[in-house]
Amino acid sequence: SLMVTSAENIGIGRLTGVRSRFVTAGAGVLLIAVGLIAPVSRALAAVPAPVVGGSALVVYAVIAVMGVEMLGRAGLGDHTVATTAAVALAAGLLPVVSPGLYDGFPQAMRTVLGNGVVAGTVAAVLLHALFRVRLRCANRSVLGGS
Repeated sequence: SLMVTSAENIGIGRLTGVRSRFVTAGAGVLLIAVGLIAPVSRALAAVPAPVVGGSALVVYAVIAVMGVEMLGRAGLGDHTVATTAAVALAAGLLPVVSPGLYDGFPQAMRTVLGNGVVAGTVAAVLLHALFRVRLRCANRSVLGGS
């Protein structure tokens, strides 16, 4: 899927430190060439599954560490930020830990809620907006309704 490929690219970029668009373009040209040259693609297909799995494990572990770093910078000492992060994480994990959870919902809702990235993002945005509105209303009542 597109999001998995993007996450892999981010993880590999972080792992190697290479962030050049020329390297990315060169890798794309190399992939096209490998796809068109049968002996090379057969040789790559012969790479043992444990090697592919091990490298994928490292890449996804790097992505997880990057997520932890982002959470560390988010200011989780503030209870509204911590609540928003927790609810977004829960909403994002629900489709993963319980894949059939939204089967009875209408298609439009399944499209949003059935994708962990989308569900977590929507939950975070809505909860953040709710907390901002609540804070604005609280500030108005403290200031005498102005």
